[in-house]
Amino acid sequence: MSYGKHLIIFTVATALWAAVGAEILPSPMKHCTLHDEACILEQAKIYFRDFKYGLPAWNIPSVEPLQLGTLRIKSGGASDSMQFSLIMRDTTLHHFSDRAILRSVKGFSADLTKPLKLIWIVNSPDIEVRANYEVDGKLLILPIVSKGTMVINLSQMQSKTRLTAVPEQRPDGHSYLKITDYKTVAKVSSGSFNMSNLFDDNVELRDSTLKVLNDEWSALSADIQPKILEAADRAYRTVLQMLFDKIPYDEFFLKE
Repeated sequence: MSYGKHLIIFTVATALWAAVGAEILPSPMKHCTLHDEACILEQAKIYFRDFKYGLPAWNIPSVEPLQLGTLRIKSGGASDSMQFSLIMRDTTLHHFSDRAILRSVKGFSADLTKPLKLIWIVNSPDIEVRANYEVDGKLLILPIVSKGTMVINLSQMQSKTRLTAVPEQRPDGHSYLKITDYKTVAKVSSGSFNMSNLFDDNVELRDSTLKVLNDEWSALSADIQPKILEAADRAYRTVLQMLFDKIPYDEFFLKE
């Protein structure tokens, strides 16, 4: 075979490899170098902007709103002035992808022999959690038994997520990440409740009860906020694992 034919074959093969590499990430996302944090943050921003409603071609579900499922929350004991059992069904988290700002992400490594340990920090100015609720409890001597719709507003949330994943080599010869741990901790500056059909929408009882609940947000959030974070972690972990299953980690970054 002549040198010219060798050169043509090599050129075509190189072009095909480049095309395949370019298609690993959905357009308009692009590859970054391993330590280019600014580029990585920008790709996350692009993903939430362009793919918040999902990636149907990859069977990746929507993250706006994020489906949290059913949450079961107990607050207070029998001797407390406020105690209740709250069930939140069809729970959804709104505005994270629209308004959250990813401040930093650390931990990417080229070493495929060790678990990957990522940490990222997010600021979220305003998040809504919506659900159909059922509540059974009491406030002082007043029984609270009701069902309806509810909205929880979380303002100025700062969160830190820690993810551990192990590289696994698959039959195609590439290494993919398998998430083994995913945990978020967060601080919320303030929060509030709004609940429809409380006391059958008796305006005086509803408004006075909501005022007490909102005034006691700091205490109630100790029971409610962890359940929301746990459900959000499960949902985001599922979405991220689906992405990791599509994108070989050993081809995720540009060579430096």
